[in-house]
Amino acid sequence: MHRQYFFKSQILIMIFMLLAAFAQSQNRTPQFTENERNWSEYDLTGWRFGINIGMYFANNYSAQYYSGERFNENNIEYVLNNKYWYEEIVQELNSNRIYNNFDWLPPPDYTPNFNQWLAEYDVQQGEKAWWIYYPVEMKYDAAISPGFYVKYNFNNTTGVFAQTNYVELKTSGAFQMTIDTVTYTSEPGFRTGFIRGKERRSTIDIGISKFYRTGTFTSIFIETGLHMNSTKVLESRIQIGRREYNLVNNYSSGGYVPNSNGTTYEIYQGGIGFGIFLNGGLKFILNEQVSIDPGFSVYYKNLKLEGYSDFKPDIYAYVRLIFDLF
Repeated sequence: MHRQYFFKSQILIMIFMLLAAFAQSQNRTPQFTENERNWSEYDLTGWRFGINIGMYFANNYSAQYYSGERFNENNIEYVLNNKYWYEEIVQELNSNRIYNNFDWLPPPDYTPNFNQWLAEYDVQQGEKAWWIYYPVEMKYDAAISPGFYVKYNFNNTTGVFAQTNYVELKTSGAFQMTIDTVTYTSEPGFRTGFIRGKERRSTIDIGISKFYRTGTFTSIFIETGLHMNSTKVLESRIQIGRREYNLVNNYSSGGYVPNSNGTTYEIYQGGIGFGIFLNGGLKFILNEQVSIDPGFSVYYKNLKLEGYSDFKPDIYAYVRLIFDLF
C-alpha cells in the first residue's frame, strides 16, 4: 500500500510539472537581468528536464537488517527452528561431507559464548543445539542509480526542482554455526553458511537550486530541500551447502510443512522514510538547450526498516544531463 501511494505521488508530480512546463512555454520571455546577460549569452529561464545517472553509496547501518541476528525481523533461527528444514540441513552437511575441516579455529570467545547459550536456553545433553556466529558487519555494494529531474528557473541563478531516483542495493556475508548432530561427536564444530539481502529504494527530492558564476559557460550549483524514500525488501536468504532458505516468514503461523500444499503470502517489508539533502556540483553550459551537471549529494534520512529507522547519511555521485524540452 505504501509503495502504491509513493509511485502515484511520483507520477502526479511529473505530470503536473510537465503540463505546467508546456503552458509556460507558450508565452516564455527572457527574464535575466543585464548583469546576468554579461555573465552568459544564454537564457536559462523557464522549465528544464534532466536525466540522472550515478553511483549510490548507502550507509551500512541498515545493512545489518539482513545479518540474520535473532533480534532482527528476518533471522536465521527462524529456519533452524523449523524441524523439517533443520533435518534437511543436517542431511546436507553430512551427505556432502562439507565443512569438516577442524583445523580452522573459532574466535577466542566461542567456547564461553556457546556454553552461555546452552545455559540460557536450558539445552540438555543429546538435544538439538546450535550456536550462530553472525557476520561481523554487513555492507551494501555500491550500485548504479538512474533518475529524472524537472526544474523551473526563475532566472539564470535561481530555480526550484523535483527529482526521482531508483536504486537496488545488495549485501552479503558469511556466518558460522554449530549443530551438534552433524558430527555425531561430543565436541561441537563450526559450519559455514552464507547470507544475503537485497532491497529497492525509490526516492523523491523537492528543493531549491542556486547557481554561482565561475565563468562564461560554467557555474557552481548548490541544491537543498526535502527528501522522501520508499524502501522494499526484495530478498533475505541464507545458503547452507546446496540449500537455500528464505528468512522472510511467508507461511504465517502455520510454518513450513513439506507436501502440505500450505498457502504462502506476499510479505511487504519496508515503507516510507524522510529526510533532507544537500547537492553540489559544476554546471557546464553547452548551449541554451543543453547543459551537463556533474554533482555530489549527501542525504540525511531514515528508512522504514524495522529496528533500523535511525537517521543516517547516504552519498550519491552523479552526472545529470539537462535540456529544454520546449
